[in-house]
Amino acid sequence: MLFTKVWYRLTLPILLVMAVWISGCSQQESAEQVGLETEPAAAQTRILSTMMGDVTVPLHPERVVVDWNIGHVLAVGVTPVGVPGSLLDYGAFLRDKLVDSADLGNHSEISLERMVELEPDLIITWDQEKFQTYSKIAPTVVYVPDQYDSMEAEVTAMGEILNREVEAKEWNTTFKQRVADAQAKIKGVIPEGATFTVADFNFLKNPAIIGNSANRGGRAAYELLGLTPAPKVKTDLLDQGQETMEASAEVFGEYVGDYLLMMVTEGTKDHSLLPDVWASLPAVKNNHIFKLDIHKYFTADPYTSILQAEEIADRLAKGQTELN
Repeated sequence: MLFTKVWYRLTLPILLVMAVWISGCSQQESAEQVGLETEPAAAQTRILSTMMGDVTVPLHPERVVVDWNIGHVLAVGVTPVGVPGSLLDYGAFLRDKLVDSADLGNHSEISLERMVELEPDLIITWDQEKFQTYSKIAPTVVYVPDQYDSMEAEVTAMGEILNREVEAKEWNTTFKQRVADAQAKIKGVIPEGATFTVADFNFLKNPAIIGNSANRGGRAAYELLGLTPAPKVKTDLLDQGQETMEASAEVFGEYVGDYLLMMVTEGTKDHSLLPDVWASLPAVKNNHIFKLDIHKYFTADPYTSILQAEEIADRLAKGQTELN
C-alpha cells in the first residue's frame, strides 16, 4: 500500500505535465488548422480602386456579367455568364464565344431578375447610374473605355479589373502583330495617296458619314489600318472629333474618297438614296465600293475591331466588293 501511494505521488505530476503538453500541442495544431482554413478565405478578395471609389472584388472572378463591354472581357480570356442579347444583333464577331452565355435582354433594360438568377460574383457596367442597383446583386465595377487613349490601354485596364494582367499583356502583344499583318496585306494593293470614306446606309433618312467612330468600322479603318480619310471626312469629322454626320444627297459626294466602305444590311437602299449622285462618284466608276455587313461592324471594342480590320484588309486585298 505504501509503495502504491509513493508511486502515485511520483507519477501524478508527470502525468499532469504530459496532459498539459498534449493539450497545448492539440491547441496549437487546431490553431494552425484554423489558420490554414481561414487564410485562403481571407485572400479570396481584393480592393480595386475605381471611378466609383474602392470596391471589394473577387480575387479570381468566375461568374462575370457584362452589360456593354463584352469584347474587352473576352480579350483577357474571360467568357461572361450573362450579356445583353441585343448587343449580339450587331456584334456578330462576338457570337461564337458567347454560345453558353445567358441573355440578359436589351442593353438599355437589363433583366435584373435574370441577373440575380445567374449568381454573378462580379458585374461590369458602363453606366454609373446603375452602380448602386447592380451592387446590391454583386460587386460592381464601372468601366468606361473612353477614359483610355488606346485599345491596348483599354485591354490593360480590363486585365487589372479581372486580375488577368498577364493575359492582357499577351493579348496586346498579339494584337499589335495582327494590326501590322493587316496593314501589310493591303500595302501595295491600295494606290499611294488613295482616300477612303466609311458610310452607313442604315437607320437614317440619309447616309451617315463615319469618322474615327466608336462603332460602324471607323476605328478599324482609320485607327488600325491607317487608311487615309477623304479630305472633308478629315476636316469635318476626324479633326473635329466628330464620330458621325448625316449627309444629304446634295453634299454626300463631297465626302466620298477614292474608296467607299459601305455599311449595309439586307434591304439596304444604297444608291437609291442618291439618284443624281451615285453614278458620278469616282469610287462607283472604278468599282471601289466595298459593302460590309453592319451586323459585324456596329461594335468597336478591341476584340471586335481587329477582326473588322482583318476582314477589311482581306477584302481590299482580294478586291471582293460584295458581301460573301
